[in-house]
Amino acid sequence: MTKKRIVAIALWLLVILLIWWAWRDVSIEALRATIQKLSLLSIAILFAINAAIILLFSSRWWLIVRALGQRVPYLALAKYRLVSFGVSYFTPGPQFGGEPLQVYLLKARHGIPTETALASVSLDKILEMLANFTFLALGILIIVWQGLFFQEMTGLLILVSAGMVGLLLGYLVALLIGKTPLAWTFGRLPLFRRDAPSLNKIRQALLDAESQIGRFCRQQPLVILQASALSAFIWLALLGEYFLALRFFGLETSLLNVLTIIIFARLAFLTPLPGGLGALEAGQVLAMQSLGFEPILGVSMSLFIRVRDSLFGLLGLWLGSVYNPRYEKTPSTLL
Repeated sequence: MTKKRIVAIALWLLVILLIWWAWRDVSIEALRATIQKLSLLSIAILFAINAAIILLFSSRWWLIVRALGQRVPYLALAKYRLVSFGVSYFTPGPQFGGEPLQVYLLKARHGIPTETALASVSLDKILEMLANFTFLALGILIIVWQGLFFQEMTGLLILVSAGMVGLLLGYLVALLIGKTPLAWTFGRLPLFRRDAPSLNKIRQALLDAESQIGRFCRQQPLVILQASALSAFIWLALLGEYFLALRFFGLETSLLNVLTIIIFARLAFLTPLPGGLGALEAGQVLAMQSLGFEPILGVSMSLFIRVRDSLFGLLGLWLGSVYNPRYEKTPSTLL
């Protein structure tokens, strides 16, 4: 049995264990009673809000693409990001995997040069990750300060969160002063034959993209600030959505508790499991129990999140097949 197969089996056993732990004290009758608290109207409201948030996710990328001198319709970018989400959601790992498709679709459907497409997607992802880890770091600090969780792991969690924020900021600063860390690192990896044409092309694409991001940061600081403000607004929207969903489930609680619950949900998506499977369910139950609420609320909330994200993920995969550039005569046929 190969090492890769052993790791895969171990991960799926972990998923089964986490789901069993989350559901061990939950009866079908109690789950049905809790789910029935969601009326058709409340479900429609939550899905409409999430659809609006998904559209909002593309605002930062659209701003960057326009600042790079490219004109791509907003809805087209929203479709590409949803396709990327569909791939990333069902791919093992911490919500990565669909970004190359975003680059490919910009190039194939709109004729945008590879280095420009790669620069726009990379900068959008860097700013997204910077916002995510900053939010998580601040959220964990607030939770620890309030004495709710992580008391024994305070130092480690703060170190990891601050380290990720520092690493991303350091990378942006390196690009700002004209350095190209990824291209430099790729060119010195001993595992690759650097004289291979395909590897040289990859390194050159990285070099061009990182150089373009650096120039962009130097020439467009206002756009970077605007994109960062959009990241903060997106997080406020996510927090509001969670708050409303919990109220629809009959849980009226404080903003601090909502922050704690959403922190556990976001941490689950950083695990090496497809869609945070198992980690989301266990994390929501653990958060609810630790806050003094019934575990059924954690199961219900995680089930709602799972169904919602799976539906949007499947929609993204469907769009990826329908809008495949190989089956179109012109890049703008379906815009």
